[in-house]
Formats: sequence, C-alpha cells, structure tokens
Amino acid sequence: MRFFSTLFKQEPAESADPYTLDAAEYAVRFVLTNVPHKLVDVRSPAEFAAGHVTGAQNIPLPEVSEQMSRIPRDMPVMLYCRSGNRSGQAMHQLQMAGYTNVYNIGGLSGLAAQGLPIEKND
Repeated sequence: MRFFSTLFKQEPAESADPYTLDAAEYAVRFVLTNVPHKLVDVRSPAEFAAGHVTGAQNIPLPEVSEQMSRIPRDMPVMLYCRSGNRSGQAMHQLQMAGYTNVYNIGGLSGLAAQGLPIEKND
C-alpha cells in the first residue's frame, strides 16, 4: 500500500533525456501498468546482496559487455545502480551495441522511496 500512496504524492519529473527515467516515472510507466520489462542492477554482487529491487537481475557494470546475451533486445530494459552513474554507463554501452529500448532509472534509494520492494540475500 505504501507504494501507491507514495507514488501518487509525487508526480514524475520530466527528464531532458528520454532514456533516463526517475523512480516515479518508472513506477507509473512500467510497474503500475504491468508493462513487461527486464530490471537489471549493475552494482557489485556484494551491493546487490545487501539489498536490491525484488525481481532484479545482477549484471555488474564491468561485466555488461560480456553478459549482453542475458539482456533481452525485445523488451524495455531498466538499469539501476546506487546513484544512477553506473547505470548511465551501462545504458551507453548497450546503446552503442545497438540496444534501442534501454533506460537509466537511477539509484536504489529512489526506487525504495517509491515503495518498490527491496530484498536482501542471506
């Protein structure tokens, strides 16, 4: 419930870059509408284990280029990290490799603030 109450209190910000979405815009455009997409956390395995969005796949930034076969081209790909910096770098790598439907959705704290479920590995 917190997700929905938080979501509707904050309007999505319009981004100057159409491939960068803030957490609220991601929630409205993809989560609430159940649009199929791939969620990729590009942080280190240790960061991922400490807490990540439920359903995210961990592909650390240094491994993105060699792990592209795990990243679909036929659906939107949402990338996040701690602050949005590494996910921005990963987005650029994927775009240079021909991906056209890939988005930087920023950092984990913004996603958690929108009420997205966070889980930890034991």
